[in-house]
Amino acid sequence: MKVDTTNYLSLPFILSNKEPRLIVITGKGGVGKTTLAMAITKALESQGKKVLYNCFDQPLNTNLSKNLELPHFLLNMEDSAKEYIAKKLGSETIAGWILKTPFFSSLFNMLPGLGHMILLGHIINKVEEDPELTIILDSPSSGHALTMFESPQNFKEMFRSGLIVEDIKRMEDFIFNNEHMKVIIAALPTEMALQEAEDLELALRERKVKDIIHIVNDLLKICPSLENATDEELPEFLKKKIAMEETLLKELDSSWRLIPHYTHNNPASTVKECALLLAKDMHDSQ
Repeated sequence: MKVDTTNYLSLPFILSNKEPRLIVITGKGGVGKTTLAMAITKALESQGKKVLYNCFDQPLNTNLSKNLELPHFLLNMEDSAKEYIAKKLGSETIAGWILKTPFFSSLFNMLPGLGHMILLGHIINKVEEDPELTIILDSPSSGHALTMFESPQNFKEMFRSGLIVEDIKRMEDFIFNNEHMKVIIAALPTEMALQEAEDLELALRERKVKDIIHIVNDLLKICPSLENATDEELPEFLKKKIAMEETLLKELDSSWRLIPHYTHNNPASTVKECALLLAKDMHDSQ
């Protein structure tokens, strides 16, 4: 089966001559965000970049991370909040007492965006403290990602003034400076998924997020078991799926990029092959 890779996602396209410090991968659940985020992490690492993967408030796939020797760091909401409060009060002990109060437990339950803001602030601080570090953020799905980006503005309006607002303003400066952050919205090649990705981009741009690119998880173009198959050898249902894909992809503009969806039983092999594809043009572009 002939494969056209001219529009595949690559590291040069992601970096776009301005190496972002924070790359956020988002999109609808089940579109391959984690595979893509881990592949970008490994691809950057293979180029000698200092890079860390973070899965935000989602559990880490520890077996996969270990198999890949994935450079990563973990965060949880309680520890991030404790660290933030301790810095403001100058005492970890007092911060621990505060977080154990019913008021703070209720506050996080009532305002989930507060936890998102604290986690995002922690990640931004980590990047700012190390000018050589890039963080790949495996973001929650579309709705939660919007909450994450909305939270600084919402809480700035809520608190109005004080030290917290100054911290929020610094976060906003980082988020909305497109030299610092890039957002990649992943989608599947279906009409509904592509529309959701476009809606998410519109919502993010309305919130002044600037540097956004789309990728389509190109399901059937380069599966290892099909790579050498002729069209005649393909099952009928795969022919129909490829035809539907091609019709949809022709309607997309050139800003969309593709990433192949490998069908390995071993997820680590899938991530490694995607990483190789992402990095393959890096040497030529330097």
